[in-house]
Amino acid sequence: MESTWNEQIIAHYKSNTLHLDWLSKPTQHQFRWRTFEGKWVTSKRRIRDHETLMKAIGKNLPSDLYVSTASWLNPVELPRLQDTEASYPILIDHLIVFDIDVTPLSLKNLEKAKNIAKGLHSFVMENESVEFVHATFSGSKGFHLIYKDTDREKFGIPDPKQREETVRQERKDLLLRVLEQGFGVDERITADTRRIIRLPGSIHGKTGFQCTSIDTTQFDLSVTKLLKQIPRIGHAVIIPKKVKATTKTPLKEKREDVIEKDHTYMMEVSNHLPGTKDRSALLFWTPYSWGTDTECFERLNILIEMEKLSFGALFSDGERILFVCPESITRAKVVKILSDLGMEKLSENLKQREHYWVRISGVMDDDGIWHNEPQFISIINNDTSKSIYSKAHLTLLTKLGLPIDSSQFEKLAGKSEPSMRMVIRD
Repeated sequence: MESTWNEQIIAHYKSNTLHLDWLSKPTQHQFRWRTFEGKWVTSKRRIRDHETLMKAIGKNLPSDLYVSTASWLNPVELPRLQDTEASYPILIDHLIVFDIDVTPLSLKNLEKAKNIAKGLHSFVMENESVEFVHATFSGSKGFHLIYKDTDREKFGIPDPKQREETVRQERKDLLLRVLEQGFGVDERITADTRRIIRLPGSIHGKTGFQCTSIDTTQFDLSVTKLLKQIPRIGHAVIIPKKVKATTKTPLKEKREDVIEKDHTYMMEVSNHLPGTKDRSALLFWTPYSWGTDTECFERLNILIEMEKLSFGALFSDGERILFVCPESITRAKVVKILSDLGMEKLSENLKQREHYWVRISGVMDDDGIWHNEPQFISIINNDTSKSIYSKAHLTLLTKLGLPIDSSQFEKLAGKSEPSMRMVIRD
């Protein structure tokens, strides 16, 4: 009897050794995997080699397997960015990683991705102080380029938070230089110190191809010839030559001619006060043009003073500021404020639909990887304001990690729980 897709992936891990010697110290990296049921698991033990990784995984082998791009003093109990109570983790090192994908999956698009990777590698080696580790075929739509950072000064910064922020900023500057040269890379990967990437030697759970380390000389091969050198399970997809006119592919046991469709997942909250008829809270993401530094803070200070608002809590995802004022405000006033700020889309939504939705989480991709998670940075207070507060949006702030006691506010409106939803977008 022919083995199933899952059985072939399990057989792969039982008969192939995953080599971790490309990592300076595997025990300082975090390992994560996704089960066949879609559950994400983080290793609860340090991983030294293939044997200890298999012991950590146990009986239920993964459909997809990842490793962190950063190494940490303690990678096992690594807190999330928004966890303000845990001790700040100590970053030991961070690999420089470029992810080159051209979607959707096709031989034509893989050829494009290969040529981008080849050109980018030449640019990086000529212009940056790095040591090349390896390139990998991701197992699906593209390639990874991985380098060691030869500048060690920033990894000696005593304050762990400042150290990580310095590394992240240097990576952003590098990413900008790469983008300015016209190289199409995933902008979410390079500067993210909490990123995980596919582990070479693991099987891509959607295509059946192995994520495989390759030599840069293989970029000179055609994609068709290169793929012949890539291991895969028997039920691996047949990659189409080019994108077909329709993506409606009949389901088959061998998953032939599958064209992947990327999605993102996020949590959103409504600005409406549940339990009231015409009351809104004021929350929005600032425009990219405002930045995240002094100019943005000045604009928000002026907003609070001009509109006599109570206070605003500020969160940053590294690119924009999430502003949350948990005050009970008439819908008409919020419409006017948004319009004056130039946020016409939100203003119109509030006029027509009587509320709008705002993202309050990071964004998760199809691989279960979160990025752009909002992190609390400060509160702007207006002590002269006497306001009625939204119970729901005070609760929201506690969910976002602020220790707010609603009993300290004299006047409260609406119900306690905010209206929230999980959103899936193409």
